[in-house]
Amino acid sequence: MPDRSLREEELLVRVGWIVKVRWLFLAVLAVTIVTGRYAFEIIFPVDKVLLVWAVIFLYNVGFSLYYRYRKSAPVPDLTVSRIETYLQIGLDLLALTFLIHFTGGGENPYIYFYLFHAILASMLLPRAEVWFLGFVAYCMFLSVVALEYYEVVPHYPLEGLFTPSRHWNLPFLSVVSLGLLITLVITIYLSCSIVNSLRLREKNLVLTRNMLEKKSGELAEANAKLVERQKQLVQAEKLASMGQLVSGIAHEINNPIQFIQGNMQILREAIRDILPVLDEKEGNDRGLKIARLPYQFFREQVPVLLKDMADGAVRIGNIVRDLKTFARRDEGRLDEKVDVNRVVEAAARLVHNKIKRYRVEQSLAEGLPSLKGSLIQLEQVVVNTLINAAEAVEDRPDACIRIATRLEDDGRQVCLSISDNGPGMTDEVKDRLFDPFFTTKQRIGGTGLGMSITYGIIKEHGGSIEVDTRLGQGTTFHYILPVARSIS
Repeated sequence: MPDRSLREEELLVRVGWIVKVRWLFLAVLAVTIVTGRYAFEIIFPVDKVLLVWAVIFLYNVGFSLYYRYRKSAPVPDLTVSRIETYLQIGLDLLALTFLIHFTGGGENPYIYFYLFHAILASMLLPRAEVWFLGFVAYCMFLSVVALEYYEVVPHYPLEGLFTPSRHWNLPFLSVVSLGLLITLVITIYLSCSIVNSLRLREKNLVLTRNMLEKKSGELAEANAKLVERQKQLVQAEKLASMGQLVSGIAHEINNPIQFIQGNMQILREAIRDILPVLDEKEGNDRGLKIARLPYQFFREQVPVLLKDMADGAVRIGNIVRDLKTFARRDEGRLDEKVDVNRVVEAAARLVHNKIKRYRVEQSLAEGLPSLKGSLIQLEQVVVNTLINAAEAVEDRPDACIRIATRLEDDGRQVCLSISDNGPGMTDEVKDRLFDPFFTTKQRIGGTGLGMSITYGIIKEHGGSIEVDTRLGQGTTFHYILPVARSIS
């Protein structure tokens, strides 16, 4: 019931209280009838009073059964509850008026039970309606007094309590009526003020509780995000540490590779000088074997083996050099002369093990201007994008990654495009693609920092990013860098 006021909620919940209070009233009334008539020997029409008691008992049974049935209703109706409240209070006022009439009229102390209904109404109904019910109750009392005074209806005195009867005593009746009126007005005013004050406090408490629950939920959500961010930052720190470790390892590998490359050249020259001597020896010894191999086979294959070893050493040297460059600490300077095609080639060598299972097509335009920027940062952009492309196509038998560079906008822009034929992205993923720590690869350790860093790097170089993606068809990243920043 979020759109209902506190008073309306109270009405829906507490309207059934009246039935319980009425059972108590019936018990007290029964005791009063028996004690007054037989203990104090007060004479009054017991049969008529018992008739009123029975009527109250019957309609209270009806309301009790009705509320027991209504508990199964999904949501109580506010309009029905208001009608029930008016009906119950109206029946009680009418029954109380008859009870007062049969037990002395204005002489009966039960007249102050009108105050109870005023208090009850102030708890359930708006202030204006409480005043209206108070006015109706007072009019009912005045009607009994007036009708008995003018002998329109008979007066039933409480013989033995008030002797003689004073139903004809106008000053007495005036004082009693005025006293009831003043007491009723004061009671309604005080009860409405107190109830409204309590209701205001309750409202403030509810608002405070709701606010605290909301803040608690926000704090819990923020804490969960912080925990997740902490995990991702730890992972990012691990990657940073791994970069430093890789740089150190690459440096350590570089020296032995230099030795291998230098020694390979000496070996190739030595073999070239030794082969004529071995040819002469083989002419005298047709069964000559070198390293358990027939000489002719050895003579054909050794140069090939040496060439393969030299090429492998060169490749290892290139990888080590690229790793050292990639892991080198970035000072944030954007004043290097950068060849975009060389960046692509170096990045492709770094991630060769990641993309070697897939078809990689390169279309690099010749004669591109060298840009002014950071070689390390642009290389990181290509590495991040190639790794994402490889992970996107890993389940496709026809996996293909395309890399292209070209001049656009009449030579004013250099565009680097990297495409894959993976599953593509939804609009939701595309909208959050460059958000820090957003990742769809938690299960394989994704940190959500790659594309966020990529976005920052391209923006620092004065460029822009365009993403073309379709579900089931793949994704293309266009990195556009202005030639206005280039070095002529």
